Amino acid sequence: MSAHPAVDILTARTAVVIQDRPLVPLSSWLIDAMAACARGGLAFQVLTPDDSRITLPLRMALNISRSRWVVQEPGDAGYYDGFSGMPLEWNGAAFAPVDAGTARSAGPSPAFTRPVPDLGAQLLVDLRVLHPAAAELELGQTIELLADRLAGTEPTAWGTGEPTLSRWLPAEVTELCRRRSPQPTRLVFTGPNLIGTHQVSRVTSGVTEAVMFVTGRAADEPSPLDDLAELAGELAARGTLQTMTVQRTAGPADLTYVPRWCGAPAPVGLAIGPAGVAEVGLEHALAAPVGGRPIGDPDEPALWYPLEDDAPGDWTEFAALLRHLGPAQ
Repeated sequence: MSAHPAVDILTARTAVVIQDRPLVPLSSWLIDAMAACARGGLAFQVLTPDDSRITLPLRMALNISRSRWVVQEPGDAGYYDGFSGMPLEWNGAAFAPVDAGTARSAGPSPAFTRPVPDLGAQLLVDLRVLHPAAAELELGQTIELLADRLAGTEPTAWGTGEPTLSRWLPAEVTELCRRRSPQPTRLVFTGPNLIGTHQVSRVTSGVTEAVMFVTGRAADEPSPLDDLAELAGELAARGTLQTMTVQRTAGPADLTYVPRWCGAPAPVGLAIGPAGVAEVGLEHALAAPVGGRPIGDPDEPALWYPLEDDAPGDWTEFAALLRHLGPAQ
């Protein structure tokens, strides 16, 4: 890989981008640098101060293999991974975990475990829908439904990176995706109390939309289980729902991410569409360790599995549900 204007440190193994700013978004420069690294087989690392925050789209982009959020500890005391708190060091080629047995390898960075004041709750919805490929298909309506049901608002802007500079118009989103097809299109959308990513792909069975949607809630506000069930049911009735996984985590009210331990996310619920239910069998799906609720068309039902009741959901229970619904061993 040749020198890239967004890259500050380039080695034979890694490209490092230094971002000394309060909020680091998924800018077009970062997108281009990450693509260049992927073509060149290089790892990609973003280095920030410990008081920086990153946006959801950048978090999603860095949450892949060979990418890392590197955070500089206060007072130049060292470095750590912004997602896990794992201490890091520069080895001449990349920021990598410190050697085992050293003092810093005993646990997460102290900077990572400092309390974060005034945390709210973030609801994360990972949604997959499938549409028949048709000339009249307009993309983005699923995002509008999520915004209306879960945030009580609507998306206002979109773009291929951040900041989102185009006014939200599903017809324009659709036109861009059509021009780029059969290559996938990755987008970002924003609105009051919501942010998300949107990937549109042409597949043999139609057109898929993969949406990661995040909205904020008060820390003591319960998750909207009835709204989520109704939302999944509406998507199932439309015949587009494949899967919907919902989590809840503590986080800043502005929906950004800080390089601190804010607590583990908890599962809220899982929905599987009519095709998934038919594949595993309705009787088997209803016999899962978590009680499933039929939603959508009674003749071709989907199922909603609520995992949060009076207490936070449990990942052990979620894993048992996935094993039950997965292929027979």
